[in-house]
Amino acid sequence: MADLVSGEASESDEELQDKNKIFAAEVSGEASEEDDEDIYEQRRSSNQVNSTASIYRNNLLQRKLIENNIAIWRSLTAFTRSFVLSASKQLVTTDQMLIKSQLSLQSAHTSLQQAQKNAQDLQTRVSAVITSNFLPHINIHKAI
Repeated sequence: MADLVSGEASESDEELQDKNKIFAAEVSGEASEEDDEDIYEQRRSSNQVNSTASIYRNNLLQRKLIENNIAIWRSLTAFTRSFVLSASKQLVTTDQMLIKSQLSLQSAHTSLQQAQKNAQDLQTRVSAVITSNFLPHINIHKAI
């Protein structure tokens, strides 16, 4: 087959048709490919049949590639799902721990506010005791 040069017309129609063909060897001892159906093949009305789909029909290599692609997709999906599930569980656990910490801090804050109020009351009472006169003022008159 002659190479096509862009800008030139092809020498025959067969050259264009040969480019769309896929060649695959049949392994002896295996079932023939003619009776098998491609997993992507769908029943369509005769006016919707795509010529590209017929190229890949019953091609062993194409079927193996599709099966491997599906296996990779399933593995990747399972990995992603397990990764997301474990990450979401860790996030839920962390969120619960943060809520417990927040409650503890709120309780400690309330206790500290109460202690501060009690300390101010005690300071007020102590200053009142210290500034008050323990002994009453005694007037001494000189007797003449």
